[in-house]
Amino acid sequence: MLNPSCISMAAENSRSVKAYVWDHQDKWTNQTGSEQLLIEAGFDVERLPMDKSPWGLTGLVFIGSFASEDPAYRDYMEKYAEDLYKFVDDGNVLVQMTQADQTEDRPPFLPTTLKARRCDVDSSEVHVLSPGHTLVHGMLIAKNQLAIQQERLGWETFNQQGGFEVILSSDAGAVHPILMEGAYGQGRIILAAMHIDKSIDAHGQKVDEPQRQGLARLFAKNLLKHVKDVDARQAKAIDVTLPPRVQRGFVDGSWTLALLPDTQVYSIRYPGLFSTQTAWLRAHAKPRNIQYVLHLGDITNNNTRKEWERASESMRLLDGEVPYALAPGNHDYGPSGDASTRETFLNEYFSFEKLAEQPGFGGAFEDKKLDNTFHLFEVGGQKWIIIALEWGPRDEAIAWANKVMKQHADRKGILITHAYMYSNSRRYDHSDPTHPNHWNPHGYRTPRSVNDGQELWEKLVRKHNFVFTFNGHVLNDGTGYRADRNDQGQFVHQILANYQMRELGGAGFLRLLEFDPDGNTVHMMAYSPLHDSYMLAGDHTFTIKLDQAPADQPEQKGAGQVKDKPLSDSAPVSIGKPMRPQMKPVKAP
Repeated sequence: MLNPSCISMAAENSRSVKAYVWDHQDKWTNQTGSEQLLIEAGFDVERLPMDKSPWGLTGLVFIGSFASEDPAYRDYMEKYAEDLYKFVDDGNVLVQMTQADQTEDRPPFLPTTLKARRCDVDSSEVHVLSPGHTLVHGMLIAKNQLAIQQERLGWETFNQQGGFEVILSSDAGAVHPILMEGAYGQGRIILAAMHIDKSIDAHGQKVDEPQRQGLARLFAKNLLKHVKDVDARQAKAIDVTLPPRVQRGFVDGSWTLALLPDTQVYSIRYPGLFSTQTAWLRAHAKPRNIQYVLHLGDITNNNTRKEWERASESMRLLDGEVPYALAPGNHDYGPSGDASTRETFLNEYFSFEKLAEQPGFGGAFEDKKLDNTFHLFEVGGQKWIIIALEWGPRDEAIAWANKVMKQHADRKGILITHAYMYSNSRRYDHSDPTHPNHWNPHGYRTPRSVNDGQELWEKLVRKHNFVFTFNGHVLNDGTGYRADRNDQGQFVHQILANYQMRELGGAGFLRLLEFDPDGNTVHMMAYSPLHDSYMLAGDHTFTIKLDQAPADQPEQKGAGQVKDKPLSDSAPVSIGKPMRPQMKPVKAP
């Protein structure tokens, strides 16, 4: 008598698995092959229906290499990108093979929990980082690499990822992943930077590349088992690969800037969390070479004495250990923090005299007031200046900042102010009714004059050697990034970071910028001392080059940016960040 478990296993192995395939003869290879590859592996193959949602299908959706070149691709993704990850959520598998980064550098179907970005880096070396993964079972591995000689086996690799387990990479540090898998709901999303599914030429003949074809057959066979395991809820849990910078830790010779955005909820409800942040910064000031801590405003929520007392106690932990600058926000002004006046308790609870004794304190716009200040420091042979401006800066404060920047024209500039850029990676612009302007400084009762982000760009930022602007304030997902050339042709990197919408008013997250010794590479990381963890999503943890801009960002007047590839309607608007519908404001941030 047969064992029931054996009968069940045999039935499982014989069960057909549907595969819905998008196979396109592209201009790069002039080849196809996805359908035939999966048929030979044992899938029950159909073409992916173009005229209906994939949500409700079962099994596998397989998007072949360079399918994004298909004229129908863009319309399909506009209609059904969200339904693709709903398909995954039901316990199914979505595979996308390699795509040209100039056509699609970020998969449009990824949920917000997963991030990926392709680049132009190709590789003939393939390092195996997850040798126990089902997808590489049976592959010939020598010295942790695939034992196969194939030019450009890794084609259009990834240069950013968040939430994925990297299975294959062009390097041992997962800097340029080639094959990776992420989990969403009950299913899986697999992204590849390989064109091994291309095996049939324009005449219908098999391409004579035995090594690549052998690898493809093994991958497809493994994929069949993996789809069955996912369906049966037997697939191994994802072991997320940390971004390379997080993996290797702090590098000798680097230095750090720390950003504290919107601590208002801590000041009113969880003062211990505020102190947890500053205590961690104090403890790591020397190990991480923290040069400055920059508070981006909304230090308090209601501009009350109790909140200011708590905030000053928390910030006091930095005194004598690491200098800091403050840029008060709308909640730091007016009765109950409504910003209807420019009255604040800031200067009662933060001593001007004590902060003026900090190394690098350069001066203030108004005597004995910390609302608008500048700070100087030098590190790695580079001279820097920080301009910290009040909420909705007055024209007089901007004129003062212009004067200060002219006096220190030999320094790289950093501007911090509470409200500058919105979460769509566009500067606030009250004169532009075509884009969201929720919580623009002009929408408050703050006494005039008031300036928003676009006005600051025109009146101040673009005229000088600013390298960075930092702001908080904005809700939604609280992130944004763009880089535009100033009047001298140099890039200004403009960054939004805000975590107040998360549990406990931010869960202790702060933004760290680590500058490599090369003076050009900067690693952005969101870290919580409360959880001792990093936020791995691509709009929180990513790397930039000071002499480069992101390839895809929204046009904005006066920006002067140079774009090296077209921006599609479905393209994200910041590093690793998918476009989201704008949310109606629930409350003033």
